[in-house]
This record gives sequence, C-alpha cells and structure tokens, in this order.
Amino acid sequence: MSVLLVLLIHRLLPESETLIDLGVRAGLAIVFGFLAQRALFLVVGRSQKWIERAGKESQHARRRAQTLGHILRNLITTLVVVAVVLYVLGALGWDIRPLLATAGIAGVALGFGAQTLVRDVIAGMFIIFEDQFAVGDLIEVNGKAATVEEFTVRCTTLRDFHGYVHFIPNGEMKVVVNRSRGWNRLAVDVPVAPDENADLALDLCRRVAAAMNAEPEWRSRMLDDIQVWGLESLGSHELSIRLVVRAVPGSDAHEVARELRRRLHRTMIEAGVRLGISREIGIGTMAPHEGPTTAASV
Repeated sequence: MSVLLVLLIHRLLPESETLIDLGVRAGLAIVFGFLAQRALFLVVGRSQKWIERAGKESQHARRRAQTLGHILRNLITTLVVVAVVLYVLGALGWDIRPLLATAGIAGVALGFGAQTLVRDVIAGMFIIFEDQFAVGDLIEVNGKAATVEEFTVRCTTLRDFHGYVHFIPNGEMKVVVNRSRGWNRLAVDVPVAPDENADLALDLCRRVAAAMNAEPEWRSRMLDDIQVWGLESLGSHELSIRLVVRAVPGSDAHEVARELRRRLHRTMIEAGVRLGISREIGIGTMAPHEGPTTAASV
C-alpha cells in the first residue's frame, strides 16, 4: 500500500522540480493572489464611495453601494481563487488545457440541465442593473413583506416581521413591491357612529390635524401636512372619515399616525362623539387609486 502511495506521489509531482521549488512557487502565487484581491477590493471600495456621492449620500445610495460591493467582492474572490488553483496545477506539471476544455463542455451541459439556475442568475443581474431593491430595503414578495438581508445574483435572503428567514430564488420573484423608496403614505380612518353629526366630527379631525401640523416635533417628520380628505364611506354601523400622512420610508409615518390616532380618540371622547361599533380607529396603507393626486405626491 505504501509503495503505491509513493508511486502515486511521484506520478503527480513533476520530476524536474523539487518540492521546495513547488512550495515557493505556490506560496508566491497565493501571496500575489491575495495582493490582487486586496487591490481589487480597494477599487470596489472606491466605487462604493463614488456611488454614494453620486446619490448624494442618501440611504438608498448607501444600500445600493453596499449590495454591489458585496456581489463584486464575492466575484473577485472566486476569480482569484480559481486563477491561483489553475496556476498551482500548472506548476505541478498538469496540462490544464484539457481541464479548461472539460469545464467549458460541462458548463454547456449544466446550462441545458440547470435552466432554472440560469434563469435565477439572469433575473439577479436585471435586479442589479435596474436597481429594483438593495440590502436593507423593505420589500413585498407574493403579498408578504420582509427586509432584504442578503442579495446574490442567484438568491435573495429576506427576514420577515416574526424573524423568519426566507431564501427566494431571484427568478421566482415576479412582482416585487419596494416600500423603502421615495415616500410612504398611510391612511388613518376614523369610524364615527352613523347617527352622529358628521360636520362636527370633520371639524374635530381638522382641529387635531392642524394642531399636529403646527408642532415642529411632528411637522419635521412629515413631508406634507396631515390632510383631512373627508367622509370616506357611509354604512349602517359607522361613518368613516379619512386622514392621510405622507413621510419618508421608515418609522416616521407610522409613529405620526399612531399619535394622530391617540389624539383623535381623545378628542372624540371629550367632545362626546361616539365612535363606530364595527371597528376601532385604524390605520392602513392607502390604495394608489384612492384620493386626489397632487404634484407633491407623485
């Protein structure tokens, strides 16, 4: 058994070079590959800063730069490792041309046999080029909202509200809703008992909205003043009055809406206006077709 092992070693190693020479050449190849990787990483880092400056240091620009940097670093690492391995094999006396040819043929075969993988990679490239979302964005896929934790050209890793991690191939994401771009608008509906004075309820809502609009603490967190759109619906159990809040993506709109709900509830109770019996004051995301559209909200 030991004789066969020695013959195998002599068969694999070239006769013209010693193990020390091979070790030196392999070590130099590894060092050169490491330095090349560091240099390319430096270029990627500079590119990230350029993307952030081009995007005026916005949160979206930072997320896009982070996503592209992560993908490019993985690609660079893979290419450097493959190049070093091929060089070491060549130093050992192996003819790598048949290996490269075999890899090319295997790649073609895998391309036909792994069409789903190819579809996912192509979809991932389009997501990158079109800047559909980036790491840190809150997106909605197949009706479920989650935060993008990691993104590669093949798969996207999402974490939902409950902390569950979802791994979704990029080719499976047909329709993606990005909730982290531009601005968000939330609707606060106030249900009032159907036999109450609607004009009085509307006047109370306008007073609450005007008070919050005048407070710098809350006004600074909104893109527009809180607007009272009026009666949204009439029913046998309630009248629904709609107010809307528009703010940058994040917690601002939700926190303003929560405070608005609290003040509306207190104001209605103090004024003796009974609320509807079918539901409490709620908050929901306004459908795109609901309400007027202004130049500021486009």
